[in-house]
Amino acid sequence: MNLISKLILGGLITASLHANAMIIRHDVSDGKYIQQAADYPAIFPLKDDGKTKNCVGTLLTPQWAITAAHCTILLEPDSQLEIAGNKAKVHSIHLPPEYGYMKAIKNEQGKIIDIEDKVKDASFDIALLRLSHPLKGVQTFPLLEQKVNVNQTIEVMGWGDFGNGLEGVSRKERVNDRQLRVAHNKIDAINGNYLIFNFDAPDSKNALPLEGINGPGDSGSPALIKLPNGYFVAGISSGGDYPGVQTHKREGKYGWQEYYININAMTAWIAETMALSITKN
Repeated sequence: MNLISKLILGGLITASLHANAMIIRHDVSDGKYIQQAADYPAIFPLKDDGKTKNCVGTLLTPQWAITAAHCTILLEPDSQLEIAGNKAKVHSIHLPPEYGYMKAIKNEQGKIIDIEDKVKDASFDIALLRLSHPLKGVQTFPLLEQKVNVNQTIEVMGWGDFGNGLEGVSRKERVNDRQLRVAHNKIDAINGNYLIFNFDAPDSKNALPLEGINGPGDSGSPALIKLPNGYFVAGISSGGDYPGVQTHKREGKYGWQEYYININAMTAWIAETMALSITKN
C-alpha cells in the first residue's frame, strides 16, 4: 500500500471523516478566506450531522456529481443528499475498475469501526454519483475540457475545522465553525493521474496572497479553475503528505504537498460511465 492509500485509510477511520479543514496562511486574516456557500452552490457535503460536514461532492450536471472514491464509504444507494437546498437520493455509485474499492465495516450503531481495504491503485481515487432525479434550477460546475497546466492557479475549499501553515492541524485538536473557506494555490507538477501542489510559506516567491490547502476531511472537494464563463472542475482532492516524511503528528504545515486526481486523465472514463449508465436505465 502506498503512502497516499495509508493516509486515506488512516484518515477515514479517525477524525478526517468527522470534520473538514482548510489550512491557511498564518499571516493573513481568516476572514479573507471565508466565503458564502451560495457563491459555490454546486459544492456540497456528502454527510452533515448538524455539527460537522464530511467529505465533499461537486454537481457536474443536474443529475451527476463527482467526489473521491474513498469518500463513498459514507454512502449507499438511496443515501440522501442536500444540494443547494434540493434533496435527492443517490441512485448509483460508480468507481473506476483500476481503483478497486473500500468497504466500511460498521457496528450495530452504524458507526464505522474498520475498513475493508481493496484499493488497487489510489491514483484512480475518483467516483461518480448518479442522483435519483435531475435537480431543477441548480448551478453546476462542469468538468474542465481544456488541458491543465503547471503554474495554473486553482481554488480549493472546505468547511469546518481549520488551521494555519505555521501550526498545521491535529486530528485530536479540532477547531470547527462550519464556515466555508476558499484558498488559492498553483499547480506545481502533473504526475500520472495526479495534480500536485505545495503549501508555500509566506516568504516563498511562489506563495499567493490567499495561499492555502485542504486539510483532513476535505477529500472529494474540487480544484476549480475560473474562466470567463464560470468555474470548471480541474481536479478532485485525494490526499497529501510531507514529501519524504513517513510519520508526523500535525498535518498541513508549510511544505505539505497535496495530491488531486487530474480530471484530464479521467475524462474518457467519466464520459463512458455516464453514457453507459443512462443507456442501461
